[in-house]
Amino acid sequence: MDIFEKLEILSDAAKYDASCSSSGSNRKNKNNGIGNGDVSGICHSWGADGRCISLLKILFTNACIYDCKYCINRRSNDVRRATFTPREVADLTINFYKRNYIEGLFLSSAVIKNPDYTMELLVQTVTILREEYNFNGYIHCKTIPGCSKELIDKLRKTS
Repeated sequence: MDIFEKLEILSDAAKYDASCSSSGSNRKNKNNGIGNGDVSGICHSWGADGRCISLLKILFTNACIYDCKYCINRRSNDVRRATFTPREVADLTINFYKRNYIEGLFLSSAVIKNPDYTMELLVQTVTILREEYNFNGYIHCKTIPGCSKELIDKLRKTS
């Protein structure tokens, strides 16, 4: 599976992750209109100053070990599955940022193997962005329920 297929699957799956942003929109441009609202993984949030911020909103994976009945990504649900690597998420974020598509990243995930394993992958992703790419843009990284306090502290230091 190539990175664009992963992006399609994991940006669509992210629309179910609660946030204060617009996602899941599918409003097409009308004659002589300006802009499109599309399910493409780019959502909008608002800063404390009221400014609109474009974010790449994706899941790291939708392949979950749990079978929560309320969740679209539950193990028993028949949906296409995909998982990024930390490098793929970092590269997508940087490439979208350089093209001025986004100002930041909204990253969440289903649980792979266990909460600590998943959280470590998210921390690796943020570390690549902050330390290798010197990315100072906005990063909203959800913590994985049940992961260790040490990994949450590590994420705080990195982001």
